[in-house]
Amino acid sequence: MQVQAINGRCLKCDCRLPLQSDRRRIIYSLAYIILFAVGVSFATSSLAQSGGKATLVLKVTGLRSEKGQVKIAVFNSSEKWLGEQPIYSSTINVDSQTVTWRINDVPYGDYGIAVFHDENKNGKMDKNFVGIPLEPYGFSNNVRVTLGPPTWEKSKFVVKGPTTEVSIEAK
Repeated sequence: MQVQAINGRCLKCDCRLPLQSDRRRIIYSLAYIILFAVGVSFATSSLAQSGGKATLVLKVTGLRSEKGQVKIAVFNSSEKWLGEQPIYSSTINVDSQTVTWRINDVPYGDYGIAVFHDENKNGKMDKNFVGIPLEPYGFSNNVRVTLGPPTWEKSKFVVKGPTTEVSIEAK
């Protein structure tokens, strides 16, 4: 049904009708609002990936003895997870049943950590004849393994803000 109008006013009720330029302005305004909302959501989701640096504090608990070393490997992607080249790694001598490690200037983002207690300081994870680890180990988020190592998705955590603290219980 066509509305009859003169000078932008309805002939029936004398109300003001939106002109073509008004419609265009409304459509453009809605488009800007939608683009702004999408931009803000992308900016907040990428904030965890870039722009800042934090201090990462790792506390390894549950060590069986006060001898040997704790080997630490930190990864920053699913492709590198549990591979040969962690983004950060360290070996810390054990002198108590808890070890704390701190690293500064860690870029914001997703990370996963694997640790093991090398009690005999031979530089490797000792395993039995079936391949089951004999020395205590652990992963970020305290993910427990059943048949194989945990996935990146279960082990990853977000580093953001001035300090991120992670605790792993070695078992």
